[in-house]
Amino acid sequence: MTNVTKTNQRARQYSFFDAWWQHVRAAMAFSLKRLWFNPLSTWITLAAIAIALSLPAGLHLFLKNLQTLTDDKRQVPTVSLFLKQSVTAQQAEDRAALLSELNDIDKVVFVSKEDALKKFGEITGFGETLETLDDNPLPHVLVVTPNLTMTGEMDAQIRKLVRQLKNYPEVDSVQADIEWVQRLHAIILIAQRILYVVSALLLLTVLLVVGNTIRLDIENRKEEIDVTRFIGATRAYIRRPFIFGGLWYGLFGGIISLVIVHFALLFLLPPINRLSTLYGSHFTLSGLDFKMTFLILLISSLLGIVGAWLAVGQHLRKTEVVL
Repeated sequence: MTNVTKTNQRARQYSFFDAWWQHVRAAMAFSLKRLWFNPLSTWITLAAIAIALSLPAGLHLFLKNLQTLTDDKRQVPTVSLFLKQSVTAQQAEDRAALLSELNDIDKVVFVSKEDALKKFGEITGFGETLETLDDNPLPHVLVVTPNLTMTGEMDAQIRKLVRQLKNYPEVDSVQADIEWVQRLHAIILIAQRILYVVSALLLLTVLLVVGNTIRLDIENRKEEIDVTRFIGATRAYIRRPFIFGGLWYGLFGGIISLVIVHFALLFLLPPINRLSTLYGSHFTLSGLDFKMTFLILLISSLLGIVGAWLAVGQHLRKTEVVL
């Protein structure tokens, strides 16, 4: 008798699950077909969602590429060591070899006073005038590249290295090129704050667009919903097709936003590559990776679900008050 009872319970559980799954599949299919009952309205809604999502995605991509300028070790600021006039070229080369062996230093480039004078003449155009000088007023220079990554403590690390380098007897003065790094970090910080604000506003826009679209769909099916509730349908049963409708709006809007960002990258790629070539840089514009693509689709889908949930919940609460 007990085995028969357990068998009946399992049968009821399976039948309940089958009925639930059939309704879920039917709701998914119906909500997907209903998107195209009015194609013009659907495309306008999807375009609004896609544009709202593509703006924060584009800003994130801009910020990500801006940060690669600081992640690249070629962009680590250099430290110039101006040696004393009494230091010979051989002594300067020996000091450069010793410094290059330190763990905090990536490489050291020796610039002789003759090369420095020649380069200064080429830059200023006073090469012939400088040749008339009896003595070379420029010292030997060691250009030191620190073995650092661009972290928040980079400034402190460079200042510590500068203090260390000043203690060498051959060094007359030290100059660290860190101003551009400080400016770049300030620009990145401002861009991050702008990204947070713009993303919050545009994601709220997506939520409102989906919610308003679902609300209009609810108004068009108001009589159908009332009849369904009259015959005993649960809130979950009524809500489910609209939730899937919001999911489709969010998902398809996210896909279109990825297409917009991709074509924007293709449009910007040629001039950016040309600018990079003119500056002698190897910078390349990177696109959205798999993680960011998945995150955009996930967020857009969740916004569609939440917007639809809020719209249906508001309608159900209003009708309950009336009833």
